[in-house]
Amino acid sequence: MRDSTPREWLCVWADRYQGYDETEYADLIEKHKLLSAEDFRRIGKWKDDATTENQWKPNVASVAYLIWERAAEELPKCPDESGVAVFLEDWSSREYRDVFNNGSREKRFGLSRATTLLHFISGGRYPIFDSRVKTALARLLGRPKLPDTVRSYLDSYIPLFKELADHCETNDFRMLDKALFSYGALDERTFSN
Repeated sequence: MRDSTPREWLCVWADRYQGYDETEYADLIEKHKLLSAEDFRRIGKWKDDATTENQWKPNVASVAYLIWERAAEELPKCPDESGVAVFLEDWSSREYRDVFNNGSREKRFGLSRATTLLHFISGGRYPIFDSRVKTALARLLGRPKLPDTVRSYLDSYIPLFKELADHCETNDFRMLDKALFSYGALDERTFSN
């Protein structure tokens, strides 16, 4: 796509998006101001791609079940702009313990999940910042991945996201989210050939 326009790039890569339930996404975004405890569980299942009951319980390696349950208890609301950094620091640093037959492991909720939580409670105003997005930006900009920090998200990613949206001539931030996610998932070997 080296000869394509930014808008063409956006359309092609957004169309390649696969994996997450867009109907579930749209429903949760629509009710962002009135999310119930069960809705926070739905956000967690959506983010952690837990599609069965066996995947949605404590001690599943890829699921932050216990922190999503805390969100369901606390029912967090979208902070005002001045409180976003504190919100993300708090949620990304929350820890939980997975216990297995051969021991246990301390884990953190992490920035990817914290920005997902913020994304949903803000009605999509704040973009999700995950490893695929960081990979996509590194490829697009020809530089190293952005650090996995709240400051990097706020000071670098959000301005870059808005600039990229302008460059792609779109106000559809979900479309840009999907394009970046898809582009970041592309196999590295594609770029080395």
